[in-house]
Amino acid sequence: MPCTALLSLALSASLLQTPQQDTTTYARAESLLVSGDLGGAEAILVRILGRDREDVTALVLLGRVRLATAGQSDWSWEAWDILEEAWELAPTNPQIPYWQAHVGLAVGGSNGEWAIRDGLYRIWNLDPSYRDTWEIWRHAYHGREELEQAVEILARHDGDPTADLRRAQLLIALNQYEHAERLLAGLVAAGHRDAAVWALRAQGALESGDTVNGSAYYDAALDAVATDSLSILWRQLAVIASPEEDSAHAATAPADREAFFRAFWQRREPDLGTAVNERLVEHFVRLRRARREFRLLHPQAAFHRSRERRNIVAYLSPAVFQRVQSLGVPGLLPTMSARLEADLQAAGVGTDLRQLPEPDSLTRYRRFGFDGRGLVYLRFGEPKRRYVTGGDVEAWYYEVGGEPMVGVFARATSSDGSAMFGGDMVVFPTNRREVEHSVQLLQRDTTSVEAPREVHAWVATFRGAAPGDHMVYVGVTPDSGAAAVWDGNWEPVGRVPGTSPFVFRLSAGEHRLGVDVRADGELGRLRADVSISDLWRERLTVSSLLIGALSDTGFTRDDAARALPGTRRLPAGAPLALYSEIYGLPTDSLGLAAYEVEYAFVPVGAGQAVRVAFERQARATPTVVERVILAPGEVPRGKYLITMTVRQRVVGREERTTLADVELR
Repeated sequence: MPCTALLSLALSASLLQTPQQDTTTYARAESLLVSGDLGGAEAILVRILGRDREDVTALVLLGRVRLATAGQSDWSWEAWDILEEAWELAPTNPQIPYWQAHVGLAVGGSNGEWAIRDGLYRIWNLDPSYRDTWEIWRHAYHGREELEQAVEILARHDGDPTADLRRAQLLIALNQYEHAERLLAGLVAAGHRDAAVWALRAQGALESGDTVNGSAYYDAALDAVATDSLSILWRQLAVIASPEEDSAHAATAPADREAFFRAFWQRREPDLGTAVNERLVEHFVRLRRARREFRLLHPQAAFHRSRERRNIVAYLSPAVFQRVQSLGVPGLLPTMSARLEADLQAAGVGTDLRQLPEPDSLTRYRRFGFDGRGLVYLRFGEPKRRYVTGGDVEAWYYEVGGEPMVGVFARATSSDGSAMFGGDMVVFPTNRREVEHSVQLLQRDTTSVEAPREVHAWVATFRGAAPGDHMVYVGVTPDSGAAAVWDGNWEPVGRVPGTSPFVFRLSAGEHRLGVDVRADGELGRLRADVSISDLWRERLTVSSLLIGALSDTGFTRDDAARALPGTRRLPAGAPLALYSEIYGLPTDSLGLAAYEVEYAFVPVGAGQAVRVAFERQARATPTVVERVILAPGEVPRGKYLITMTVRQRVVGREERTTLADVELR
């Protein structure tokens, strides 16, 4: 751990007191330690220990001085020995093993792992809630043996809410879901309403296949998200968050986080026609497998702690590139440009993993506890094809949005500088194309619920009954399924199951539209941003335009909406009924509104436009219905952009509405 971080931790450390020494002397030594005057602090402590070698307070402070000096010399283990001497004198003081755990953080590697865990186990025997020990635990390797030992220690505090909550979390990591559920249900029965309890109940249920209870528990956790003392809800999903979502969460106040989490999953819901969010369920199923197969084995390796080490590893790029070429991955076959790029890399100036930004002190792997394969698997699921060579290099092939995408992984975290490969798999792009793919694979995510059915749709807007309201029709094909609308912040506005057209009452502004349909057993999915224009302006405005194959001259708006298929393909040999509404028409002294309406069918591509115009006079009302039926054959076969223009000549006003890509066939 950097000295600055250790010194900042020292600010909050409490002083131990002994009757032999004035506490102001200890305070002076600690003040010098915090300010960076390590020599001055050590001089005071050496004098104290010269008089009394069993002064525990002085031993702890001297251990911390040695730890802070570790960046200048190899004194980390000397710090451990001094702290161990203090522990033998005061084995009930959790501050001593706390700093021993920090020795492990400073040392790193496998020895550091041992020191971290040994220090934490000692602390939890005394106090399972001590300081930030669980944050330190997240950055140490813990397989089944280590998890079971921690569970055994926490069981000694049975009945302590924090110990029971943490024990349940570890039991879930061990896939012991029934045991974890008993502990969590007991906390609920005892009146503990922390969102962390419900979040862990949800995780245990969803990972074990109990979708109904898991979804209900998760909803209860979101209801109480402001009380999530352990940030469990965020830690569960942070691994798949986009950079924008990561930043947004950090800036979101606890009182507003329920909306944040609900929006997070609503953006990802793959099938609006079902009772559960399959993407939420799928995430926890993936999480269980990722813990089993892609857990980070060496979180304390130098690769995760040192940008310099990552720079050295980057020079393996040409060797990785050669192995990737031998895999036969689609789209990555050797080409002239690829060979040129390999030569550049061999010279140390090529494209490599350094173009994937990592923070200076903590890689994304150590932050989340998964290797590169785990990070990508959690976001995109099982690859379409997986290529492996010798266990050192892998390539995963996906098709995302119909486009091929490849992630390359190589073992590159070994602390042994003599080994070409070793340690955990990390994302390891070796050319510009792989860098582009890797960035997307580490920032986006998707569901495994496929939606191969093609979806066509149209949106039409009309005034509603009350000022400010708009009736928005959404027509799709196939026409059986569900539609939902959210506002610009992903707050739900409405959800409608059934058949097309779907109707919503919306205000003007930006909205998100989702439509999922089923036909012949196949799912079709549509997600789009929709802008609703304000039709309540104090001037002439025109609604959207509907067109359908109708012959009844008294047809209504709903009739026209039902007659316009989602494909906007109509029979050329049938009557064409056009429907719209005009608002705010100026009137004369007799209360009449006179206007001209022109329909223009402009071919998409070559061809002659067809124009039909009418002079109208109607009794003025807030809404004037405009409809016309064109005889069969009046508009030839073809694809058209249809524009309706309304002109009010007295005051020189004109308004236009358009319906794009209507095909008569």
